Amino acid sequence: MLTRLLLLTSILAMTFGCSSSTDSESASSEAPLLRHVVLFKFKDSATQADVDAIVKAFGELPSKIPEIVGYQWGTDVSIEGKANGFTHCFLVTFADEAGRATYLPHPAHKTFVEALLPSLDKGTVVDFWSTDAQGTSDTDGKLRHVVLFDFKDGTTEESLNAIETKFTSLPGDIPEIAAYEWGTNNSPEGLDDGYSHCFLVSFNDEAGRGVYIPHPSHKEFGGVVRPNVEKVLVFDFYNGK
Repeated sequence: MLTRLLLLTSILAMTFGCSSSTDSESASSEAPLLRHVVLFKFKDSATQADVDAIVKAFGELPSKIPEIVGYQWGTDVSIEGKANGFTHCFLVTFADEAGRATYLPHPAHKTFVEALLPSLDKGTVVDFWSTDAQGTSDTDGKLRHVVLFDFKDGTTEESLNAIETKFTSLPGDIPEIAAYEWGTNNSPEGLDDGYSHCFLVSFNDEAGRGVYIPHPSHKEFGGVVRPNVEKVLVFDFYNGK
C-alpha cells in the first residue's frame, strides 16, 4: 500500500538541495546514481536579473562541492501544460547518499539558499536512485523529460508494479527514447509535495518527443496509470537553456 511521503515543509525552514555538473549524466552507468531533482517557481517580483543570478550561483556549486558529480538545468519547454507553474529545473547527481549528506549542510549550499529564498515562490525536491537505466550515457544537448507522479491513497503494490513495468517497457517500444531511468523518492528534505515516483526520459529533439506523446504504447501506459494518479508534473528542458 502506498503511503504519502513527508508533507511539504516550510520552504523558509528548509535547507534546499541543489547542485551541478559538467554533464556526464550517466544514464547507463553500472552503479546507480543518486538524482536530486529541484524545481523552482520564482515570485512575480523577482526580476530577470534576480533569476539569472540564482541560476549562476547554482551553477557554481559543483566547483565548490566536489561531491556533486553531475549537473544539468534548464527552463520548461514542455508542450503538455503540466509544469504546475515551475519554470526552472535543476538536476543534480551524487554518487551516493554520503555525497548528498555533505552537500545539504555545506556552507556554499547554505549561502546559495539564503540568496534564493527572497525570490522563491515555491519549490519541489524529489531524489531517487536511477533504476532500469537504458539508452545513451551522453544526455547533454538532449531534451530531458521529467515526469513526477503522486499516487492516490490506497493504490496497491500490484498497481504500482504494473505502472513501473509498463513505463520501463516504453524504450523498447519507442526508439525515439534516447535514454531512460526512474526511481522512487528518497529525499530527506520533505519537499516532495507528495510525489513518490520520478521517470526521467530523454529525446534527441522535439521530433522524438512528438512521436512519443501520441505513440500507442505511451497511450496504453496512460490508461494504466491514470486511474491511480492523484497528480502529475511534467517538465521538459534542454541543459543550459
